[in-house]
Amino acid sequence: MSAVLLLAKSFIRQNRWLLLAFVFWPFLLGAFIWSPQHRANKVEVMELVQQEVFYGVAVVAFLASSAVYNEKRSRRIIGVLSKGVSRAQYSWGFLSACAAFDVIYFAAVAASVVWLLGASAATMPACACLVLQGFSAAFWAAALSLLFATFLHPFLAAAVAGSAAFAPLAAAKPNALIASAAILMNSAGGLAPNVAWSAVLAAVLEGVAFMFIAIRIFTTRDVTVNIE
Repeated sequence: MSAVLLLAKSFIRQNRWLLLAFVFWPFLLGAFIWSPQHRANKVEVMELVQQEVFYGVAVVAFLASSAVYNEKRSRRIIGVLSKGVSRAQYSWGFLSACAAFDVIYFAAVAASVVWLLGASAATMPACACLVLQGFSAAFWAAALSLLFATFLHPFLAAAVAGSAAFAPLAAAKPNALIASAAILMNSAGGLAPNVAWSAVLAAVLEGVAFMFIAIRIFTTRDVTVNIE
């Protein structure tokens, strides 16, 4: 567990500027509709949140897909694995870093909603649901992206994972088992006051399953090959 946490910490440190920019992003967008004279319109805030949830899932999927590729390219992966770190720990470290990224980002989105709409009995539960559902959707996308990144180029892996997450949004009633990310993004973007627990559970369990498959494939890959 300590190795996983150290790897996650290192990955977050490497991407700290992206994380910092992402934390400020919801407030930058919110500034366009904020006024000191009155609170923002809830419909406008919901439109912003829908965009922010989309960005959060897309960026985390891309970040996850490029993680192993960048480590191979810099040759850091060889040094880390030579210190007794297993490939399973290596993979879980990346996913843990992406999960921490998710929590921080969606907490910033929720904080921007409170800033725009004010803290109220209606806003706070919706913000809590936003964080949980946004995190679950991004966790699902990150795990699937890591899976595809074990045998595809990172851009293609992110594109396939993103398509799997976003394509079901076009359906009238996505199924929680096969389109959990789409349901969670819809609920989070709409500031739903209730958690879609079936979709959250499906997203987490499917994300863990993706990781076990990814680790199984990753253990068969040669990380010493020069990818340049």
